[in-house]
Amino acid sequence: MHEISSPPSAGRDDETPAAGKVSTWATVATVALIPVAFTFGALAGMAEQVHPRTVAVLIICWWASWTVTPLLVVASRLPVRHPALAMARRWAGWLAPLPPTVTILLSLGL
Repeated sequence: MHEISSPPSAGRDDETPAAGKVSTWATVATVALIPVAFTFGALAGMAEQVHPRTVAVLIICWWASWTVTPLLVVASRLPVRHPALAMARRWAGWLAPLPPTVTILLSLGL
């Protein structure tokens, strides 16, 4: 039998491995959570008389969900070459959904 070798693909050796990247679906889900968290967090102020501590934490997460989360999403999608920055990029990608998720969960608990 004859062995057939595939032609080398151009540019494949220059790419970083996919294992170090944040999933595109995780990024899309995080971006989709931001307006939901913004709405839920804005409505949470009505429960301040009944649950003041919960609303205090919720307001902090609400601010983070529409200020810090977009920055973390952008940071997780930037191309980097240094291994330490690649690790920081992964952490940014995995931490980005936390503020909107906590905001939504705390709002639903009020």
